[in-house]
Amino acid sequence: MAEAKGWKDADTAIKSYTELEKRLTEVSSRAVAPPPEDAPREQWDAFYARIGRPQQADGYEFKLPDGLPETMPYDGESAARYKQWSHEAGLSPRQAQTLHDAFVRDQAQRYADHAATLVRRGERAHGELIRAWGDTKSAAYAQNVGFANRFIERNGGDALLRELKESGLLSTEGAVLSPGLAKAFARAGRTLYAEDQFATGNAASRAADPARTLYPNDPFASRR
Repeated sequence: MAEAKGWKDADTAIKSYTELEKRLTEVSSRAVAPPPEDAPREQWDAFYARIGRPQQADGYEFKLPDGLPETMPYDGESAARYKQWSHEAGLSPRQAQTLHDAFVRDQAQRYADHAATLVRRGERAHGELIRAWGDTKSAAYAQNVGFANRFIERNGGDALLRELKESGLLSTEGAVLSPGLAKAFARAGRTLYAEDQFATGNAASRAADPARTLYPNDPFASRR
């Protein structure tokens, strides 16, 4: 062994051993081992600090991953809570960012799927109303829109419209998602307010303001 190591005498062997012990000490000082599961919080905090956890939760700075839908909302309050959870879990900034990106991408896919589902649902609803009321430029369509809109205005107005959107019966852009409800509003409006047609000469006259209209002429125009 002495020949293989190149030790010519005892001093050379001792020097080699001393150098080896020094290197082992350096490696040991750089090694990071977690404390026992039942260790006090102070030991865990010291361990988390050694692996790079910031001192405070607000020390994490998250960047949004690329490729997210432009219209996708980002919840800053949820991000702040996630920072707190990451700090409690002892995550390093890199670990926290990795999990943050994975979660945001998952939510982005869910958001895109939901948006596509609403578009398809709106297209089906619009097609059903056209089959029932005629082309969007027809007098029958305009009359039904007017009666439905009049019913909405006189039975809740903007507050009812907000509730319909929150309930998923209208899209946020105002597109009809429930053709059955739209027909019911039109029938109710015709039954209750048909006499207004004789006073105004046009049952759809009150539907002229787009902000007050339940059914825009083209509910998908905003998506083009």
